[in-house]
Amino acid sequence: MSTKYWIGGAPAVKQIQTISITAFDAATTYKATIGGQTISQVGTTDANTTATNLKNQLAASTHPYFAAVVWTVATNVVTGTAVDAGEPFVATASVTGGTGTISTTVTTANSGPNDWNVATNWSDGVVPVDADDVIIDRGPNICWGLDQNTVDLTTLSVLQTYTGRIGLNKRRLATNADASADTATAVEYRDDYLKISSTKIDLGFNLTSSSAAGSGRIKINNTKAGASDLTVHATGNSSVDTDLPAIRYLANNASANVYIRSAQAGIGIAADSFTETSTLGKVSISDNTEASKVVTGPGLTLTTWEQNGGQNVMQVTSSGVTTVEVNGGQLTTEGDYTITTMNANAGTVRPNNIKTAGNAITTLNIDGGTVDGTKSTRARTWATVNHNTGTRRLDKDIVTITTLTQAAGLYEATIRKAA
Repeated sequence: MSTKYWIGGAPAVKQIQTISITAFDAATTYKATIGGQTISQVGTTDANTTATNLKNQLAASTHPYFAAVVWTVATNVVTGTAVDAGEPFVATASVTGGTGTISTTVTTANSGPNDWNVATNWSDGVVPVDADDVIIDRGPNICWGLDQNTVDLTTLSVLQTYTGRIGLNKRRLATNADASADTATAVEYRDDYLKISSTKIDLGFNLTSSSAAGSGRIKINNTKAGASDLTVHATGNSSVDTDLPAIRYLANNASANVYIRSAQAGIGIAADSFTETSTLGKVSISDNTEASKVVTGPGLTLTTWEQNGGQNVMQVTSSGVTTVEVNGGQLTTEGDYTITTMNANAGTVRPNNIKTAGNAITTLNIDGGTVDGTKSTRARTWATVNHNTGTRRLDKDIVTITTLTQAAGLYEATIRKAA
């Protein structure tokens, strides 16, 4: 085990990849593919002519995936060289029909100051391995070599003094080596999360005596097979990605917990797209201000949600949530699932979630704050409501309460028809 610091600084090297027509057949279609986009060439005359025609098509393509590569040809071999040193491309080759064959080889690997997988970018000259402690407190963006799923760290710490970016915006294609430039004309097809296993992750801790701006993008997919903790001390001041949170996180274990102290630039859990999935035991938000915002996507499997503040939105899978505890802030629930127990103690809850052929909430305990059921006109059922104090707002023609228990003893209730 060793402690490693990210420093960056490796020389930028252009990736070079060859595509070879290894057996010619006029009945074969030869293909080169980048990011799901394919250039096809039917076998013509011989292997050399076919390679030339394939190269011409690749070079003529205006699609950003292919335009990021300079294409040349010699005999039966097409060569692709990255336009920008330090920015990789991912090309595959295949055939259909006939007996022709094709092969592809990366002859010079991408390398540069933004690549996690380059040894000279690390303080001890060695890429992190199992049981290491990794500290990222300064240095350039980390854009490439992100698939580290076989590595199991002890700790991963990204301090608030790190103002670079980790990962890519999957909605926009990065167009230079440090991914500081991008285009909306194509989506990102390369790895966009740092995919790594770590028992303990700390983001945004500030060791300095002054304020620090933090990172505008941190995307981590924690592949830990057992228990893990993510603590977000603070996000960056703002997100570099329009309408997206500064921190996006994935995990895949029911013993994985997330503790959030401050999220002024937002945190998304399985929320970068509707196709993302994640499994967590607990999401706990201790920030008691209204500045934080945590959003979870419909692919999240979750056991417990608890919050003291923030403006948060919770969606989960159809398996539902066992416990939701709201002690402040605002929580909006969306989706088709059951909350087994919801405790509303303070703040505002907007339970918009429904459950097809079931209860949206099994037991709702109102002990303060406001439970507002008027923000959705979808019919839903709250099986048991124990209302001790606080405000309950709903349309009884939309929200059905099967069993309502009022506070015991002397209490005062005001019923007012909303405008």
